[in-house]
Amino acid sequence: MRKLVVTQYEGKILQATILDGKVTDLNLSEDSTVLGNIYVGKVANIVDNINACFVDYGDRLPCYYSLDDNDIIYADGKEHSKLRIGDEIVVQISRDAVKTKNPVGSSELTLRGDYCVVHTGKQIGVSNKISSRKLKDELKETARQTLPDGMGCIIRTNAADSERTDVQKELTELSGRLSQIIKSAVTRKCFSCLYRNPPEYIENITFMGSQKIDELITDDEDIYNCFMEYVQKKNLSSINAVLYSDKNLPLAALYNLRKEVEGALKERVWLRSGAYLIIQQTEAMVVVDVNTGKAVSGKDISSHMLKVNTEAAIETCRQLRLRNLSGIVIIDFINMKNPDDIVKIRDILIRELADDPVPAKYVDTTKLGLIELTRKKLKRPLHEMLAAR
Repeated sequence: MRKLVVTQYEGKILQATILDGKVTDLNLSEDSTVLGNIYVGKVANIVDNINACFVDYGDRLPCYYSLDDNDIIYADGKEHSKLRIGDEIVVQISRDAVKTKNPVGSSELTLRGDYCVVHTGKQIGVSNKISSRKLKDELKETARQTLPDGMGCIIRTNAADSERTDVQKELTELSGRLSQIIKSAVTRKCFSCLYRNPPEYIENITFMGSQKIDELITDDEDIYNCFMEYVQKKNLSSINAVLYSDKNLPLAALYNLRKEVEGALKERVWLRSGAYLIIQQTEAMVVVDVNTGKAVSGKDISSHMLKVNTEAAIETCRQLRLRNLSGIVIIDFINMKNPDDIVKIRDILIRELADDPVPAKYVDTTKLGLIELTRKKLKRPLHEMLAAR
C-alpha cells in the first residue's frame, strides 16, 4: 500500500510517500511557493552575451528567462519585432531558486492533469514508461485529434490504463483553460498571477504517475478538506482520505518522520550489510562513495561485493528521492571491475530510476568504473528547504 502523509514540520509542510511501511520520498514545501504559477512579468534586464533576460514577476528574485528556449508570449497579445526592457510577457516559474541561482521562467506554459500535461509547444510525447509502440501511437493520435493548433502535450503513464474518452476530456479541459489564461493576460496588470498552482501535496497525487496513491493521511484539517475536495472532484473512490487526530501519538512520530528527515541530512548512510554510503553535494554534482564498512565477506569476495553494491545501488536511488538531489550524480561502487557485475548494477539502477517520479536516468560507466546518472532539477534539495526557515 502506498500512502501520502502530510503534516507540519519546522514551520513547513512535510510530505512523505510511504510504500509498504518504508519512506520512499520526502518533500518540504511552503504555502508561498511560486513553482508552477503563471504571471504577467516585466523584462528587467537583457543579457545579450548569453541570449537571456531576467523577468520581474513581483517576487523577491526575478526569474532567468532563456531567449533561445522560449517563444515569447507578450501580455498585450500583439506582435513585437524585438524584446525590450520594460516589455510585459507571460511567464511560468518552471524551476525554484537554487542557492545563488535565480528561479527559471518559461513561456512554454504547462498545466498538469491526471493523464496528460498540456503545454503551449507543438510537440506531442508519450511517457517512456509506456512500452507498447502501438499504444503510444494510439495515444498520440488521440491527442492530435483533440488538441487545438499551437498546443502539444505529454501523455502520462496513467493514460495507459484509462478510457480514451477520459483522456480526451482532460485534453480538452486543460487546453481550454490554458487558452483562457493567455487571453486573460491582456486585461491584467503587471505582476498579476494568472494561474496559481494547486498545493504541492495535491500535485504530488498526480505527480506520482503510475505509482497510484492508496491513502492520504494528514493531521491538518485544512489539508484534509483539500484532500476530500480533490478526491470528490476526481471521483477517486479508491483513495482513502484520513484525518489523523490522536493527540497522544503525533502523526510525524507514528511514521518516524523526524528520524527520516534527520537521516536524509546526514552525509553517511548505513546499509543493512554493514557497508555505508557517503553522499556529498558539491556545486557541480552529487558524489556517492560506497564503502565496505563493517560488511563481512565470505570466501567468495566477488559475490559478496556484488551483494553490497546491489544494496548500495537501491539505497542510492532512494536517497536521491528522499534528499531531492539532482543534476549530475557520480557513484563510486566497490571493486567494479567485473564486466558482468557492472551490467547487473547498471540494470538495477535503470530499474530503480524508472520508479522515480522525477525524470532520472543512467548515463554511462566510465573507464575508472564510476557510474554516472542524471536527475532533473525541479525543486530545491531537502537540506536547502530546511536551511531556508
